This record gives sequence, structure tokens and C-alpha cells, in this order.
Amino acid sequence: MVRSEWNKLLFYRRGILLIAAFLIAEILGAILFTNPYDPELEANRAVYNHYLSQVEGPLTPDNQQWLENEMQRLNTANRKLEQLKTDYYRGSITEEAFRASFDALASESEDYPGFSKLYTQYIYVRESDQRQFLHTGGWEVLFGDQEPDYLFLMLLIFLLTPIFCQEYGNQMDQILLTQKRSAKSQWQSKVTVALVSTAALTAVLQMVDLGYCAIRFGLPHWDFSLQSLYSFGTVQKALTLGQALVLQFALKEIGYLYAALLILCISVLVKKYAFALMAGMVSLPIPFLTIPSNASLCLIPGPWALTIGSIYLNGEGIRISGGMIVAMPEI
Repeated sequence: MVRSEWNKLLFYRRGILLIAAFLIAEILGAILFTNPYDPELEANRAVYNHYLSQVEGPLTPDNQQWLENEMQRLNTANRKLEQLKTDYYRGSITEEAFRASFDALASESEDYPGFSKLYTQYIYVRESDQRQFLHTGGWEVLFGDQEPDYLFLMLLIFLLTPIFCQEYGNQMDQILLTQKRSAKSQWQSKVTVALVSTAALTAVLQMVDLGYCAIRFGLPHWDFSLQSLYSFGTVQKALTLGQALVLQFALKEIGYLYAALLILCISVLVKKYAFALMAGMVSLPIPFLTIPSNASLCLIPGPWALTIGSIYLNGEGIRISGGMIVAMPEI
């Protein structure tokens, strides 16, 4: 029966076409609409990476002294450049003297925007021994998305609603219930197919996001602390970026599986395909659109906070229990 349900889901109801269209839309959306966490840093990425390579990792006294000296050197170069321009515009020096000094000072000054990003990070890192230097852009984009994937929710609604509603619509439910094995096996097969397909699609969706962030921005040093990211500087428990990624992955899986069960429940209760479809499309997005604070979603039983996942990584939202990471909402 499970094989029959797979055939109905993927081929008879054209589910495979919906999934393909969804994946294409997700990839195009990631390419076209994903913005860098810090556009100014990305514009000066080459200089930033050059300086970052000198200090990458935990802050040491040598790194600290080097950063202070480099900032002093660049500030001195900037002041000299501004003074040179002032002297030239006032006529205090000739054009030949101006050009003789300008190129060298301008070359040093060009490094300032990229280095200033690293220096700002240095000020942040030195506040805590748990923080480390790394390029955080990819991780900030990956963890910083505080919205569910509405397109994925719509896909689940269109994909899963017919699983039960089709039987009611074709008046097959009573016939199936009169068969010796169908009463139990039929609903088990339907729920199994719905949950397995949801879990697989959720995993694919997260892998697309992970791959895109890794390719475009980079996801270095999975073993560095989550506190190294500006957005998660208040996390108190020891949690690496890799552990945070696994936790977010698991929470999203649970959240979208919960959403799938809600869709199936609505379809069984309503029975009519059109009504069930509209009920799912209206009810699932409502909390995201009406509640002003995402942290408040943690108070509502259901999939809403879980489908975002990173809500549970903020503040005191993580605790360690019996050697296992447990997510607790920051309220």
C-alpha cells in the first residue's frame, strides 16, 4: 500500500512536477534574493580576508598588539593624506610634491575600509574569551533568517491535502473501510508517505540553503563557538557553529513534520478538498503574519517557532541536559 500511495502522490497527482518547480524556485530565489549580512564587508572582502588570515582563530596578546599597531598606522596614513590634500588645495605645496606623496598614502588608505571591518570584529571578540575571529558572513545569513519558508508551506499544503481528501472526494472512504486490511493499513500508509516526503523535502531545502551559503559566502570553522557571531553574542552555553547547525536542522525537521500533521488533520476533519486546501493556506501563515515578535511564536503550541529554528539559538535559549543539547525559547 505504501508503494501505491507513493505512486499516487508523485505521479497520479503530479506531485513530482510540483516538487521540481519548487526546487527550481528555491534555487533561483536563493541566487536572486539572498543578501549578504554586511554588504560593505563583502565589497572589501579581499582586504578583509588578507588581514583576517593574520589573526584567524582565538584572540592572543600578539594578535591584539598587531591589530592596535595596524589601526594606528592606517589612521596616521589617513591623517597625512587629508593634510596633504588640504595643503595642496591651499597652495602650500606644488602639484609635483602632492603627486609624489599622494600615491603611497592613498595606497595605504585604500586598505582602511576592509581593515576597519576586522577591527570592529576585534572589539567584539575581545569582550569574551569564547569568541573567535572568522568570516561570519555565511553563518549570519544561514542562522539569521527569522522567517519560515512560505513557499515550502504552500508546497506541503498542495502536496499533502489530497492524500485523504481524494478518498472522500471519490467516495472511496467507505469502500476502503469495509475491506479486511484497508481500515488500518490504508491510513498508516498515507501518514507514512506524507511524513517521509516532508522530512526528505525539508532536508533537501536545508541542504540547498547550506550549499548556497557555503559557495557564495563561505562557512568556515564549524568548530568555532556560536558566540563568535554578532547575532548570537548573548548565548551563554558552549555551542559550536556545527552543533548549532545540527540543532537548527533538527528543529526545522520537527516543525515541518508538525505542519504536515496539521495539514493531514485539517483534510480529515474538513473532507472537502477545496475547503481543506483553503483552510490550510489561511491557518498556517496566520501566526507569522499577526504576531509582532517571533519569540512569541514559542508560546504557541505547534510548528511555527520550530520551522524557523534559529529562534531557539538566541539568548538563554540553549541549555545542556544530560550531555544533550535542549532548545528552550527565549521569552
